[in-house]
Amino acid sequence: MPFREDVELIRGSKSRLLQGKRIALALTGGISIYRVPDIARELIRHGGADVTTFMSKEASELLGPRVMEWATGNPVYVELSGYAEHVNICTTANAVVIAPATANTISKIANGIGDTSVTLCAMTALGSGVPLLLVPAMNESMWRNPVIKTNIEKLRNLGGVRFVEPVIEEGKAKLAPNQEVVDSVIDLLSPRDMVGLSVLITSGPTHEYIDATKYITTPSSGLTGYHFAREAMARGGARVTLIEGPVGISDPPGAEIYRVKSVLEMYDVAIKLVSKRHYDLAILTAAPLDFYVKDRVSGKLSSDLDKVVIELVQAPKIARDLKKFSPSTFLIAYKAEVGITEEELINKTMRRASEGDWDLALAHLVGEGRGGFGTERDEVLVLGKDRVIRRIGPLHKRELAREVLSLYLSMIRPRAKS
Repeated sequence: MPFREDVELIRGSKSRLLQGKRIALALTGGISIYRVPDIARELIRHGGADVTTFMSKEASELLGPRVMEWATGNPVYVELSGYAEHVNICTTANAVVIAPATANTISKIANGIGDTSVTLCAMTALGSGVPLLLVPAMNESMWRNPVIKTNIEKLRNLGGVRFVEPVIEEGKAKLAPNQEVVDSVIDLLSPRDMVGLSVLITSGPTHEYIDATKYITTPSSGLTGYHFAREAMARGGARVTLIEGPVGISDPPGAEIYRVKSVLEMYDVAIKLVSKRHYDLAILTAAPLDFYVKDRVSGKLSSDLDKVVIELVQAPKIARDLKKFSPSTFLIAYKAEVGITEEELINKTMRRASEGDWDLALAHLVGEGRGGFGTERDEVLVLGKDRVIRRIGPLHKRELAREVLSLYLSMIRPRAKS
């Protein structure tokens, strides 16, 4: 293929999350089709997924098949040949993704009609147990149509069929954001080894207000907590509770969310939850401020003041106290440091882990040129109670979450057998 070399330059450049996976990407005639080449490329960046494209005739009139050939490095199938590509490719794929999925195509699939390369691919996938992911896009009135709703529910109830919810705005049910589509494919193809587990995760920063308009905070983005939550839920439907400070990212679909602002509020919510519920696992990825403002100013500080003195008081630590209230919870916590040696990082982390009876500690250095706050990638040292060290990364944060959760599962399985 003439574009194969270009594809190889990006294969696996972000992660190995889809390494070795074969994905049939089917396009129908919706105007949002223009975004699908970017989705295909992003799938390839996450582990080198091998993506093959099927297009309806209407789709090929909106987007030239040559574009998808460039995006994937593979042939594009609009008309099927005697080779029966819908059988030979779609029944052996790890997943079939239809984006955009129009109301017409959803209804045809729900009623067993296979009259295009896309619907035939879906038919054979359903008949062979290949997971099917539909990414709808249509006018909002069609999305609300009770007949379309019935067809969507019919497909949901089949098992093996999932939908990526559209964004409802401007009278349209718009194609979900590209990253949400990619994350949903990763979810679909994740291991299924956390069924029945309950997980508590803290995420993001806290805001400690000085007055009504100004606060002190940390630069945490909440990305690490997001990826841990998403990975845990994808792995067989773990029940995830996310205590989330103020962040500018979307919530992981399906998680139980508690939104907090201050460090005291985050502490109170976490301790109350573990006191009244059982959690198999707690992962403390949040970076709450270690202090709160003693005497918050009422109203707004005057900008005419030459100097303002703020007194900070040490806040209680979830990482220190959680196991006192829930001793059976397996606790994983982060320790971030700046500008120290690795040996100093290990020593500080081990002291903090000992204080809180952590089962696993994730230590990392943050700052200039390193992973950590607000970055897509991170690197951690994993420390156990016996001080055994394992380095993970630098990896995409979703992949790092996968590695850590796999390590957790490997540690609890011997306990379950004993």
